[in-house]
Amino acid sequence: MSATETAWTARRDGGSEKRFDVQPAWPVEDLPGGGVPVPTQETRIGKPATAPAQERPSPMLNRHQAWLDGMIRAASGKLDA
Repeated sequence: MSATETAWTARRDGGSEKRFDVQPAWPVEDLPGGGVPVPTQETRIGKPATAPAQERPSPMLNRHQAWLDGMIRAASGKLDA
């Protein structure tokens, strides 16, 4: 069994209305039998980064799901040209 983590950081400086820090991370682990869970984790600091957490449906959760769906398509060789 092996594990890795994919992560990135976004940062924008500015006044309290514009400044934010965001760091999503996706720990990836191979499981016996070929399963690969990819839980999403994210920290958000600053008004522009935390405001989407109040929206329903959550745009961040939807974007994370779209990213995961793309990873599945890539892993299964089903990416569109």
